[in-house]
Amino acid sequence: MTDRFTKGLETMKHYVTEEEVDRMVESDALADIAPDLRKMIIEFAYGDVYSRPGLDAKSRALVVITAVVTQSAVPQTKTHITRGLHAGLTPTEIVEALLQLVPYIGFPRVQNALTIAQQVFAEKQLTVKK
Repeated sequence: MTDRFTKGLETMKHYVTEEEVDRMVESDALADIAPDLRKMIIEFAYGDVYSRPGLDAKSRALVVITAVVTQSAVPQTKTHITRGLHAGLTPTEIVEALLQLVPYIGFPRVQNALTIAQQVFAEKQLTVKK
């Protein structure tokens, strides 16, 4: 393992459980067609970018959630909402951040993201405080 890979794995632990880190290393659904993608995600995204100073894990997770929502990246939206919760975001913080996107990306994308958030919260038996 490279230093970047190891650093990436350590950084990931702020966003996912230890079991999820192990699963990501051992099982890669795209390994047969893109064997280097997982390594790139761990080394570059987590080892180089997520590990930078200046933002705490919650703030960084919120930025990433809004970024994937603006791209209408459905699977990644679910993944990063879950990771945001693990990083310490509350359901209310996530919902409010998504609502802030309405003037910039429109109701359909935000409504889709809120539907995904609702599913994640239900799976985790979490509620939004009103």
